[in-house]
Amino acid sequence: MLDDWAGTSPLRARREVMSDRPIFLSRLALPVSWETLDRAPSPEDCDRAASANAGVVGFLLHGVDLDAVPRPSDENLAEALAPLRIKLDMVIDMLGRLTYRDVILPPVHDIELGTGRMTWHSPVPLRSGDWLRIKLYFDQKILEPIVLYGHVESSVGDDAGGGCGVQAELAEIPAHTEEAFARLAFLAQRRQLAQRPAAAARSER
Repeated sequence: MLDDWAGTSPLRARREVMSDRPIFLSRLALPVSWETLDRAPSPEDCDRAASANAGVVGFLLHGVDLDAVPRPSDENLAEALAPLRIKLDMVIDMLGRLTYRDVILPPVHDIELGTGRMTWHSPVPLRSGDWLRIKLYFDQKILEPIVLYGHVESSVGDDAGGGCGVQAELAEIPAHTEEAFARLAFLAQRRQLAQRPAAAARSER
């Protein structure tokens, strides 16, 4: 039986608070890692993850918003600023390489992600009832993961490819981070969808 926090588990609390709220799901291909825990996460575990996630989500969204800023309509000004933008991109890339040189990204997995649940295929079997610490990497340069805790609701074995299909219910994401997290996932999905036609065109050449 799962540990309760003051009589209410994080998942039970989520059901009570969010039972009348719509569930938005994004389909993404992201580097993902997970580890099995021997117990439900404590309130302190979740608080630490929530604090770190708020900073990471805010930073990543800030980068998205900067990229979305309209470019100067003046062609001469845009041309003059282009070298500066290239240099800034080089500096950011170099800082990322130095800061995260010891970080190895996990394999990319196709996932279905919402604020309340996540589904994916695990190459190794997982058991229903397992608690997981899940790390999602949204940026290939700024390798700070979003850390989520999830409880495996279902695990269906894949006889053909091995492993299993997993659906996990996520521990509650604080309200002040939830909307930003959902926006980050949506924008990541939109960016990946936009990149697919370009990638398909290159492969046909």
